[in-house]
Amino acid sequence: MICVSSRFKRVCNAGLSSAEHVLIATHAVTLDAADHRCPLPMAEAASEALGEPTTLNIVADTGYSNGEHASRCEEIGIVTHVPAKRSVNAFGLFDRSLFIYHSDSDTLLCPEGKTLTRKQLNRSLRAIRYEATAKDCSAGPSRSLCTKSAWRVVTRSIDDDALNRRNARATPAAMRLRRTTVEHPFGTLKYRIFGHPRLLL
Repeated sequence: MICVSSRFKRVCNAGLSSAEHVLIATHAVTLDAADHRCPLPMAEAASEALGEPTTLNIVADTGYSNGEHASRCEEIGIVTHVPAKRSVNAFGLFDRSLFIYHSDSDTLLCPEGKTLTRKQLNRSLRAIRYEATAKDCSAGPSRSLCTKSAWRVVTRSIDDDALNRRNARATPAAMRLRRTTVEHPFGTLKYRIFGHPRLLL
């Protein structure tokens, strides 16, 4: 479930622990078990159900992280507060977050100060591939911490800026509001549907 509020900032700044009404604004039945494909259609449906308010805030958990949906919501004026779901480096190498993006040159700067240049755009995956040179990587003192190949490759999402902005808005206060707003009706629904189960949430 996604928490929707047209007065989110006021609620959070006031330090309240729940949204004003705790009502379900819209719903949809789907066979798709993946939450990450839901944010945009549910945000648009909520906006329509609420009469297209000038400010609409959507708060959801990490399962709803989707870069394309984050960008599209920004374009249509819907403010999303969702923690970004980032892949984990299985080899224990320098994390992608240590590479600094420079928009003016469309390059990444590695922790050793070397430049990774743009090499490939994959539109279907909405990802851009950046590569260092073998010469730069072979001279680096931290090479074994950075790559197991001849040079380092880093993939950056086309929607990385939107994801970062949305992730920054997913503050602890926002996530507390989401839990207290969403879990109440969700628990009540399960309680009624399953005939007084042992657990409410």
